[in-house]
Amino acid sequence: MAENTYDTIPYPTFPRLTTHPDRMAAVALLFGMEPAPVDRCRVLEIGCGSGGNLVPMAYALPQSSFLGIDLAASPIALARDDIRALGLANIEVEVRDLRDLGPEAGQFDYVIAHGVYSWVPEDARDRLVALCRQRLAPSGVALISYNLYPGRHVRQMLREMMLQHTRDDAPQQRVERARWFLEWLTKSSQARPSFRKLVEDDMAEMLAYTDGDLAHDDLSPDNYAPYFRDFMAHAASHGLQYLGDSSVFLMFDSRGLLKWLPYDRLEREQYTDYLYLRAFRHTLLCGQEVALRPWPGTDTMERLCFSAPGRIVDGLIEGGRGIRISNNQPSVEAVALAMGARYPLPVTFQELLSHVGGAEELRQMLYVFISTGFALCHAYRFPYPDAVSERPRASALARHQAERSLRITSVIHAIIEMDEFGRRLLLLLDGTRDRAALARDLALSPEEIATLLPDRLQSIAANGLLEA
Repeated sequence: MAENTYDTIPYPTFPRLTTHPDRMAAVALLFGMEPAPVDRCRVLEIGCGSGGNLVPMAYALPQSSFLGIDLAASPIALARDDIRALGLANIEVEVRDLRDLGPEAGQFDYVIAHGVYSWVPEDARDRLVALCRQRLAPSGVALISYNLYPGRHVRQMLREMMLQHTRDDAPQQRVERARWFLEWLTKSSQARPSFRKLVEDDMAEMLAYTDGDLAHDDLSPDNYAPYFRDFMAHAASHGLQYLGDSSVFLMFDSRGLLKWLPYDRLEREQYTDYLYLRAFRHTLLCGQEVALRPWPGTDTMERLCFSAPGRIVDGLIEGGRGIRISNNQPSVEAVALAMGARYPLPVTFQELLSHVGGAEELRQMLYVFISTGFALCHAYRFPYPDAVSERPRASALARHQAERSLRITSVIHAIIEMDEFGRRLLLLLDGTRDRAALARDLALSPEEIATLLPDRLQSIAANGLLEA
C-alpha cells in the first residue's frame, strides 16, 4: 500500500463553524425542512482527521452521537487520545475508506465532508456523493465543501507552477521547495502590476500555511475544482438537491444585482459565484424527495436564534462582516445592542421581542440582518452560564486544550485565541478554586486581583468557555 502523506505530514484540524449541525439545521429551517434537533442527532464526518472538528461537537452535544472516519491511521490515533482524555462515550472514530462504509453504519441526520471532494480521485469523489445520499436520514442534511471555479483559477495557476518546480521531490521536500518558490516569485515577479496584484493575496496566504496545509491543500496530487453547476449535476445524479450554503448571506441578493435573472435558484447561485469570484463553497444538500420552500420567509425567524457583534462605531451600528447601519431607528439599535451584549453567543427571538413594537417588526428586521450578513442565524441556543460562579469551572475540553495550545474551542464551536495568562487561568478553573485561590495560584498583585482577574473571568464566561 502506498504511503499516506496524512500520516507523515500532519494536517491541522480545528473547529469549523460552517460545518456545525447548528448551521446546517438553521438553513434547513429557513427552507421549510424539519431537521433533527441539534442536541439529539446522529452525525457522520467523512475525513475527520485528528478530530479537531468532531471531538468538540461530541463534547458539547452529549445527547448526540458522532462517527468519524479517515483513511490515515496517525490522525485517528490522535483523535482517540482526545476522546479517552475527555471520557467521551458518544463518539467513535475509525480508520476507514469512505468507499467501504456500508448500510451497517446506519443513517445520519447530518453528514459532514469538509476538505474531501476536491482532494480524492474521481471514483472516491463519486462514492462520496453516493454515500451522502445513502447514509442520510429522510430529513437529513449533508455538507460537502470543495474548491470552486471561477475563483480557483488563480490558485490553480500557482499550484501548477509549484508542481512543476517540485516535480522530482519527495512530499516533505516538495513542501519546502514550493515555499521557496513562492517566496522567490513574490520578490522577483516581473509581471505587470495589475497581474501581480491578482496573485499577491493567494501567494501570501499559501506562505502563511503550515506544512500540512500546503502539502494537502495545494500540492495534493488530486485537486479538483468544478463550477457550481457541474457540482450540482453530480449531486443530482445521486438523488440529492441543493438546500443552501453555510455562508447564509451569500444566498441572498440583498443589493438586487441578480434581479434581471429569471428565478432559478441554481442559476442564481452560479451567477453569485461570478459576482464574488468564489473559490470555495460549503454546499448543503438533501434528498430530492424533500419538499423545500422556494425561498425563506420572515415566518421562520421565530424558530431561530441570532448572534451579531452589535455595537456603536462612529455613530453607526456595526454588526457582522463590518456592516454598519444608521441608528435612527431606536428599535433597530436596541435589538442590535441586545445581540451585541451576548455576542458571540446567540439570543432567541423571544428574548429580542421586548426591544421592538411587535413580532412582525422583529421578523422583518431579523430577516434583513441575516440576509445581509449583519447577523448569523442559529437553530440551537447553546447553553452557557449567565454569570461567573463563586468557584468557576471551565469546560473539560477547554482545560484539555489549554494544556497544549493557546487556541481553545468555545461552546458555540468557535476558536478563542488566548494569551499565556488566559491559558494558565483556564487550567486552574476546575471548580475547586474561588477568586482568592485563583489569585494565589497565579501569583497576582493586589492591583491585578482587582482589575485583571475579574475582567478575564468575565471574558472567559462571555466566550462560552465556562460550565455551570
